[in-house]
Parts: sequence; structure tokens; C-alpha cells
Amino acid sequence: PLSLTVFMAVATTMLLAPAEAGLYGDRDALMALRRGLQDPDGALRSWSPELGNMNPCINWSHVTCDRVANRVTEIVIGFVNLSGPLSPELGKLGQLTKLWISYTNIQGTIPEELGNLENLNSMHLHNNSLSGQIPASLGKLKSLKQLHLQQNRLTGPIPSELDGLSDQTSVNLSSNDLCGPIPTDGPFKNMNSSLADNPRLGGNC
Repeated sequence: PLSLTVFMAVATTMLLAPAEAGLYGDRDALMALRRGLQDPDGALRSWSPELGNMNPCINWSHVTCDRVANRVTEIVIGFVNLSGPLSPELGKLGQLTKLWISYTNIQGTIPEELGNLENLNSMHLHNNSLSGQIPASLGKLKSLKQLHLQQNRLTGPIPSELDGLSDQTSVNLSSNDLCGPIPTDGPFKNMNSSLADNPRLGGNC
């Protein structure tokens, strides 16, 4: 009957709409990152909705998706010639579990919005040119198992909020210019964590 057909069409639309909204929100967040970066070698050339590739889960390099939920779950970018800042819009990637952007020339500060990534279990932003302070908001990432920010130009004290991360979290903040008290709680009790090569750490900021 026509009424049943209409009902099924409406129900299908209602089920698909949230998934599509999430996917397109993920796409917009990735495009905000790309727009802020200089990419002379075209490492992110496949991130091109203007060329008709609207779905980041189809043929976008450096991106992995959950094909059932149709959401971006991993970003892995490394050993490429990129410069410019990380976009605060990355904090809107609600299903992201892995953020790995390393061995580039990414600059600027770590956006505090990354503390909104409640499903994130791995953050690797090491071997870049990031500066400024470590956001206290990263202490909200209760699923985090790896926080690797070594080999940057980070300054200031280590936020006390990071003590709230699991004591099983591997934290590497080595080779920066951090200062202030050396934390001893939470993940900093973990022998897998490293604060080496921060000459001012333990002294006044």
C-alpha cells in the first residue's frame, strides 16, 4: 500500500539523516584543517569536495572510517611537507579514536578543542613545530592511552589536569621547553612516560 511505502521512506530518511549529518560534519572539520595548511607537495590533494569527492570515507588519503557508522575514526599523516596550524574544528570529530600528525612542519598551538574528542585513545603530534602551552583540556580525554607530544617547541608548565589521565596512559613530553613542577601522579607514575630533555622542568616558569 502507498501509506506503507511512504512510511518506510520517511523512516529510512530519519535513520540516515543523523549519520549523514555526522559524516558531513567530519568532512567540514577535515576541510577546515586543510584550508589552514600549506601543502606544496599535494599530500592532501584527495581532500577535494570541489572535485566531486564529497565523502571523506571514500578515497581520502590519510583517513580511516568506520564503514558501518560512516564516521571518520582515524587521521594518520606523517613524513609529509605540511606547514600551518592545527584547526580547532578537529575537536568536532566525535568518533575519532586516533590522531597521528607527526614528522611535518605543523606550527602554532595545540587547540584546546581537542579535549572534546572523548573517544580518542591515541594522540601523536610529535616531531613538529608546535608551540605554546599544553592545553589543560587534554586531561578530559579519559579514553586516552597514548599522548605523544615530544620534539616540539612547547612551553609553560605541565597542566595538573593531566594527572587525571589513566596511570596506564603513555605520555611522552620530551624534548620541549617545559617548566614548573614535575608531576608524579596518574600517567607520570608510568615508566613508559618520558619528560626528558626539558632543561627548565622542575624550576620556576
